[in-house]
Amino acid sequence: MKFQVLILLAAGAFAQDISSEAKTVLDRARANVLNTTRRLPKYMCLETIERTYLRRRQPLFPKAGSCPVFIGKENPDARVTATDRVRLDVAVAEGGEIDSWPQASSFDTRNIDEIVTTGPTSTGAFGINLMQVFENQGTKFRLNGVETSNGRRIFVFEYSVPLETSHYMVKRMSGSRVKIAYSGDFTVVADTAELTRLTIETGLLPSNAGMCRALTINTYHHVKVGDGEFLIPLQSVLRTARDDGSATESVTTFSGCHEYGAESTIRFDSDDSSEPGSAASADAKPPGPLPWGADVTIKLETPVDSDTAAAGDLVWARTAAPIRKPKSKAILVPAGTRIRGRIMEVTHYLESDRGFDIAMVFDRYQLGGMTVPFAAILKPGKTRLAGSEVVLQAIEGGGKLTIHTKAAKTVVPQGFESKWMVATPPKTRS
Repeated sequence: MKFQVLILLAAGAFAQDISSEAKTVLDRARANVLNTTRRLPKYMCLETIERTYLRRRQPLFPKAGSCPVFIGKENPDARVTATDRVRLDVAVAEGGEIDSWPQASSFDTRNIDEIVTTGPTSTGAFGINLMQVFENQGTKFRLNGVETSNGRRIFVFEYSVPLETSHYMVKRMSGSRVKIAYSGDFTVVADTAELTRLTIETGLLPSNAGMCRALTINTYHHVKVGDGEFLIPLQSVLRTARDDGSATESVTTFSGCHEYGAESTIRFDSDDSSEPGSAASADAKPPGPLPWGADVTIKLETPVDSDTAAAGDLVWARTAAPIRKPKSKAILVPAGTRIRGRIMEVTHYLESDRGFDIAMVFDRYQLGGMTVPFAAILKPGKTRLAGSEVVLQAIEGGGKLTIHTKAAKTVVPQGFESKWMVATPPKTRS
């Protein structure tokens, strides 16, 4: 279920002429937008992405040089095959968006598709979309009409960004990226010059892009953060279409926006340094790495509810039994030791093989007031949960629970136990 990444980066200065009242409204709207985008590096938000995977009831036969129209959940010809959810922290820095898992110790330097490795992903909605359109010298504008809504006049503009000045990149299946032209429209309230909506639509994409067309729809509102107001999407919707008629719809919302000082290091410090009330001695030495293959029984402290959990959420657990040195009774980590983990996937499958995939990794344990790197692989097997079969399987750096059920939701409860074995900790990106 891997889809390719859309990336939008900041562009250069704005230069475009539109006459009469439309130009005045557009100029005011641009000034308002730039007032926000130039302050974006001082803000960060939590983004939650709800993704839906769709397939046509009557499959289409791919045709070279064509792409089906987008289908959404409301389309009677579409059926939902799966859903999942992702959460990330996002900020704008150095002309681009940067992401991290929530409450990580620092922002990640990787591209978003290296952090979120399944499903459709994109960047730009947090603010770079606005820079790309309104600060791009090559953007061409045209007034498309004037509407009235709740007694207020709304100007509707169309725009296009040619290939020469575009910074819109699409990732090919091979991993390389290709620049494309795009176009769209946006709406501005006439009396306040407030931007309320912006669409971004590609033309036909390269055949090796994993999709044939993409559409982004951003609706905006002002949020008070710190001493100022900040224009961010109330909602950003990314729709992709494939030549066989299948499609995805990703709805992103932003919350918890807050300001950070330009002189500060961007950090999201979580409760991963020590247990409440515990402290490491100044001269305490961290324990050495645990031996590969040592048995670990993990007892979940944080329940995982499919209605609310997302890839990126932190989970906590404890060792249900001591971790011992293999072929020895020596205790390396006592029972009850707290372990930190992170959810990597929460997917609900709705076709014939109905159920849920819930994947987790564990990367820290707390011992004597110290936080120690940790890694473990889930031991394959089967168990039952609320009357449903659960298949346990190892994944890279962690484990996955496949829960076979026709129920609309599932909960992996507090106290759920599973068997793992110690692995070599990777170079961690918390």
